[in-house]
Amino acid sequence: MSKLYFFRHAQASYGAANYDQLSPKGEEQSALLGKYLVEKGYHFDKIFVGPLERQKHTYQIVADIYKKNNKTFPSPIPVEGLREHAGPKAMRHALPNLIDEVPQIKKWYAEIEENPKLMKRNSLLTFQYFMDEWALGKIEVPAIQSWEEFRIAVKKGLKTIFENTGSGETIGAFTSGGTISAITAEALHIQDERRVAAMNFSVRNTSFTSFLFSKNQFNLLSFNELPHLEKEMVTFV
Repeated sequence: MSKLYFFRHAQASYGAANYDQLSPKGEEQSALLGKYLVEKGYHFDKIFVGPLERQKHTYQIVADIYKKNNKTFPSPIPVEGLREHAGPKAMRHALPNLIDEVPQIKKWYAEIEENPKLMKRNSLLTFQYFMDEWALGKIEVPAIQSWEEFRIAVKKGLKTIFENTGSGETIGAFTSGGTISAITAEALHIQDERRVAAMNFSVRNTSFTSFLFSKNQFNLLSFNELPHLEKEMVTFV
């Protein structure tokens, strides 16, 4: 039986012009993850990495820690299906209509105008509302990957990993919170898409979720582990 570890990328640059890059704190989180894996003797036979910069950068920092400690760390195997969902981009397109049509969202954004300090809190509340509706197919955003299409892409990516995993191997994959939630849903056979989307809000940066895999089984072993970070280093976006 093989063991698969799915690592969420480190903290990205929330609120910046380019979210898809690690923050200084994210770089530190990645280094702490690498040091933990080296100290605990984790050896990986293969490493799969998603196409986003924050996913690749997290991998690279961990790989550098292994190299500095004279430990081998596999070269990354790119897997498109490890990409995060397009929820943030979809919400940006849908937001003007949401503000006009949903009283609660209109209220949240009016509060932001009165008190800009509420921007992060109220925008996250809006995103949670959007994700619930979008995952159920109640909001459609043309020309942007839908939640259903995302779920299909994750299944294809997972199939690619399965097909390239040998018996008894230890596999690592660097991806994102939504993708890990979708993969966990596959193992647990969760069909409530709102629950799958909601899992994403619990997945912490650089946490790892592990599974046992054989020809006929794919079982969740642990979810959202974070033994390498102290409380002040824990982040969710």
